[in-house]
Amino acid sequence: MPSVQIDDADVDILTMENRVNVYIDLRGMETRESSIAIRADISTVYVYDMDSRNVIKIVRLPVQIKTSPVSYYLRNGVLGITLERL
Repeated sequence: MPSVQIDDADVDILTMENRVNVYIDLRGMETRESSIAIRADISTVYVYDMDSRNVIKIVRLPVQIKTSPVSYYLRNGVLGITLERL
């Protein structure tokens, strides 16, 4: 059964049986999808803006994940990230 974790007003984490979806509200930031880089370790996701060379967000996850593959999209100011669970 999916569960939702809400610790940060800008981040929603949806945990499912085989994957984790992370939604980050980036509205108000001038960030393009092509300038975003995502790095994941076993329990944390790092979001970078390569244009400004800044970390946008560090998200600690409630479950362990595979470090790849990582898929993401930026739509209407919301960054959606999908990760596979271990």
